[in-house]
Amino acid sequence: MGRFDYLDKNTKGGKKGKVSKTAPAPDESRTGGTERLEAVYLRKETVRAVWRQVRADGGESVSELVEDLLLAWLRERQRP
Repeated sequence: MGRFDYLDKNTKGGKKGKVSKTAPAPDESRTGGTERLEAVYLRKETVRAVWRQVRADGGESVSELVEDLLLAWLRERQRP
């Protein structure tokens, strides 16, 4: 799969409207700890394509998937 091949699968026209320039408030369930949260910016099309695939597969949430992928990447980089 090429880097932007997922964009070809988006056949629906999205809503056109005002784009928010501020990051949304963090999820209340994740703010209970002492860990600092940080906004991460991704292409909206990428997030929607991943969400569609996760939903179709009946898998976990996209947040859990992203966290798992990032942790696996960090562990791989720490190997000698």
